[in-house]
Amino acid sequence: MSRQKIIISMKLINNIVTRCTGIDEEKVFVGVGVAEGNVYRVEEVFECRNVAQNPTVKFIADPMCLYKVFKYAEGKGMDVVLLAHSHPALPEPSSEDLKGMKLWRIPWLIISSLSGEYRAWILSDNELIELEVELI
Repeated sequence: MSRQKIIISMKLINNIVTRCTGIDEEKVFVGVGVAEGNVYRVEEVFECRNVAQNPTVKFIADPMCLYKVFKYAEGKGMDVVLLAHSHPALPEPSSEDLKGMKLWRIPWLIISSLSGEYRAWILSDNELIELEVELI
């Protein structure tokens, strides 16, 4: 099986990292594009408001925003292929993220709000797999 990866433009990743770095609250982004086998091509990214009660330690994407992103993707013949969010820590899934990854079985891009470092993950058959992030 070929390695799973995300393909995303340098412009999109730089925009996400810039908006996450040095921020106290966790930011949330949803990427739409095309999934083909083990490759997730991100065409567009939308920021959704974090509506968690304590957004400095948790994220909950605004449900209306998620709805609009899903409807937009559907209208364009695309899928939701990425969930990205920031952490004030290393870009590794937290225990809360692992719970969410069981529900959202798409790649998760985690950005450290401290350093701007990012890594991508997916939960597959209850195994946490790191994905390659290919910048174009």
